[in-house]
Amino acid sequence: MNEALAQVIQKNKQASLEFLKELISADSTDIEHGVYGNEINAQRVVEAKLKELGFGVDVFEPDNKALEQFPEMNPGHHYENRPNVVGTLKGTGGGRSLILNGHIDTMPFDHLEEWITHPLKPIEKDGLLYGRGACDMKGGVGAMIMAMECIRKAGIELKGDVIVQTVVDEEGGGNGSMATIARGYRADAAIITEPTELEIMPAHMGWLFYKMEVKGKALHAAMKWKGVNAIEKTMKIMQALQELERTWCMTKRHPHLPPPTINFGTIHGGMAGSVVADSCVLDFGLHYLPTDRDENGMGSLVEKELFDAINLACDGDEWLRENRPTITLYQLGSGYEIDFNHELIQLIDRNYTEFSGNRPVIRGCEYGSDARLLTNYGHTPTVLFGPGSIAQAHGINEYISIDQYYSAIEILAQTIVEWCNG
Repeated sequence: MNEALAQVIQKNKQASLEFLKELISADSTDIEHGVYGNEINAQRVVEAKLKELGFGVDVFEPDNKALEQFPEMNPGHHYENRPNVVGTLKGTGGGRSLILNGHIDTMPFDHLEEWITHPLKPIEKDGLLYGRGACDMKGGVGAMIMAMECIRKAGIELKGDVIVQTVVDEEGGGNGSMATIARGYRADAAIITEPTELEIMPAHMGWLFYKMEVKGKALHAAMKWKGVNAIEKTMKIMQALQELERTWCMTKRHPHLPPPTINFGTIHGGMAGSVVADSCVLDFGLHYLPTDRDENGMGSLVEKELFDAINLACDGDEWLRENRPTITLYQLGSGYEIDFNHELIQLIDRNYTEFSGNRPVIRGCEYGSDARLLTNYGHTPTVLFGPGSIAQAHGINEYISIDQYYSAIEILAQTIVEWCNG
């Protein structure tokens, strides 16, 4: 590593930690799964820091009309006082550009009596920093901005542009990053600092979420054979989907990702134990491999297999054959992957190895992220790499390892310099 940069990173550790604490203290929770949100509080902190570092700063609210071009746009979300913040540091020329992207929104919090601190009052304990968003993903946002601060303090000139994006409403589906793409932001590559525990992740699953409504025929339970139990009919369809999942497990393979899965999230039906249930509503979702994307990059191929299995189950049941379930798709996300030999991956690999003495894990990511959006729509090859564990995300007593946060800053800083300066 550049000696001056290494020295600055060491001297800047406490300032880096204090910046992360400031981010956590600023409430940026989503409301109603992204329909509303409090992101502006943390975005003010980011805006001030980027201006301090000499970035040109673009502060703008997502435009729902502009988002309609994206198949994955989540409608009905409101963005007044929920701005994205994008800072651009222009290079001297002749280098490669890099986007550093992270979402500033966090999940809400409750059960305050179970937290060791108030979620917005971060505290250090046993080498960990606790607070809402510490892991997902203010730790990653702090690391990428502090990496740039250290580069600036070390007096290093970059040939390529660096574009720092802190986006809103990722937890609600990704409209914030879509808005940056609609605004024209592109680069030669991107790093999203999601909590990967410093594993390198160049691929993730796609997903489809559905609500299924099944009708039955209500009757007194004492004469249930004269009615039709919607819960039991739903169970028949669920069994068919479990069989489909088992088939996928045996037939669909990817070198870096698990097989597709089908998850039953919620089920509601009937009114009382004495009444045959005349309705049942099942919320379920599936995660599919990026290799199963259709020509538009979406999951229609997997969806066809899903509906074929449901229809086959209904065809074999006298009631369901005439009373088909109503199925509504309410959220979708594309899968994505880039070449695992991409130069940015090799660069992070080398810098991680030199820093730690060990080779990093390089694998696919089970959950979704905005990497799909930057890659599939922004045509910017994107890698997930950041501090924190997804196991801590969204939970009570969310935390991040302070040492891992510092490690991320060091590896990111070196990677930014080498990527932008070639």
